[in-house]
Amino acid sequence: MAEPTQLWGGRFKSGPSEALANLSRSPGSYFRLYREDIAGSRAHAAELKRAGVLDENEFTTVRSALDSIEIDVRSGREQPIPADEDVHTFLERLLMARLGVLGGKLRAGRSRNDQTANNTRLYLRRMARELSMGIIAIEEALVSQAARHTETVMPGFTHMQPAQPIVLGHHLMAHAQSLLRDLQRFSDWDRRFDRSPLGAAALAGSGIARRPDQSAIELGYSAACENSIDAVAARDHVAEFLFICSLVAVNLSRLAEEICIWSSKQFSWVRLHDSYSTGSSIMPQKKNPDIAELTRGMSGTLIGNIAGFLATMKAMPLAYNRDLAEDKRCLFETIDILELVLPAFAGMVATLEFDTEKLRDEAPKGFTLATEIADWLVAQNIPFAEAHEITGAVVRHCEERGHDLSGLKAEDLPKIDPRLSADMLEALTLDKALASRTGYGATAPAQVREQIARFETALWVCRAFAGTPLDQAASAMAKNDAQELKSQ
Repeated sequence: MAEPTQLWGGRFKSGPSEALANLSRSPGSYFRLYREDIAGSRAHAAELKRAGVLDENEFTTVRSALDSIEIDVRSGREQPIPADEDVHTFLERLLMARLGVLGGKLRAGRSRNDQTANNTRLYLRRMARELSMGIIAIEEALVSQAARHTETVMPGFTHMQPAQPIVLGHHLMAHAQSLLRDLQRFSDWDRRFDRSPLGAAALAGSGIARRPDQSAIELGYSAACENSIDAVAARDHVAEFLFICSLVAVNLSRLAEEICIWSSKQFSWVRLHDSYSTGSSIMPQKKNPDIAELTRGMSGTLIGNIAGFLATMKAMPLAYNRDLAEDKRCLFETIDILELVLPAFAGMVATLEFDTEKLRDEAPKGFTLATEIADWLVAQNIPFAEAHEITGAVVRHCEERGHDLSGLKAEDLPKIDPRLSADMLEALTLDKALASRTGYGATAPAQVREQIARFETALWVCRAFAGTPLDQAASAMAKNDAQELKSQ
């Protein structure tokens, strides 16, 4: 049936104008929520059976029709037509075409307000897991690289100036740690919004579907929303999801910027694999870090989406307002961008080739071992404030003579300060500088290897979240909640 279905209009003498219809019609990308809308309809059909609106045969017929519709939409055999206002009208049109009057029964006791709230929440719970898998692929690439480079020395920077020598694996793990927190944020987000809006109807709750707690379990939630107004009006779950996504993009952009710098001819610290870089249409010699640059650029779009959506939500009165439909415009663009970026970024990181000899040569340049002088003086029972001044004098001595710390001679030291001796020169080696940083989380190779081992355990927890279907997740959460209540 190609005839459109309209879910409203009984009190209107005429239909909507063409201009209103064009403005009100959902963009084509919004119809991706068909899967979640059908899942909500299945759960609602069970509610109507419990309420006596559908008998057993009707319930079975409706559920069977919904199953076949999902298959047909997924395969492309059924598609929206221009007159379908949104995903709800599209699917109801198909249902009524197959079931006639019986199909119209499913509308009882629910509203597009709780439908769209449920669709978005279900979709985001699914996407939190799918995006997490994409981030995990990047994490695995970072850990693999870090494990290969626990002994590779490089200069560490502050203020974009050489600061102290570190190992490359330690630097890469710093990026991995920030992305790990993003993964944990998705998991935290999922637990916080593990509540079903279905059954809230327009805003006051349904006079027919009175067991939203049961439909919640069927949909993979652990419980229903506590307040029916909040269920349809809240969009903080959207704002928080957008924030997490934007933070993922920002964290990736920081590594992307470094890859752009490191792969430049001026640095030549890393080589990009041919399959994860591009060339120039006019300069045959070019090898461009497009994945890193696109990631860096697209992070701005994701930041804009969270800022724009917060502006949309500001001062919006309760309960539902049509402004809330803008949540999907921001969400879908953000998610679509990340789904493009994540696999490309993972492949780029996994195939990076570092010039370990050049990194080691660069590591001591710029007086990065100066802190070792100060630490050596402290070990001689000299207050650090004085040690700092003495070290500064050493650096000044070297600069005035046009050489680095490696140019120091034993006979020069007493002339700079009588508390300096030839023994101090033995501390000015890269390996000793690294080996001395043995504190928890520091850059000593042994500590970096321990960090990687701990990280693998933390990443396993994230893999478990990303790979757990919603129904199993809800069961586990409900069990945990029950245990917590029992222990109180």
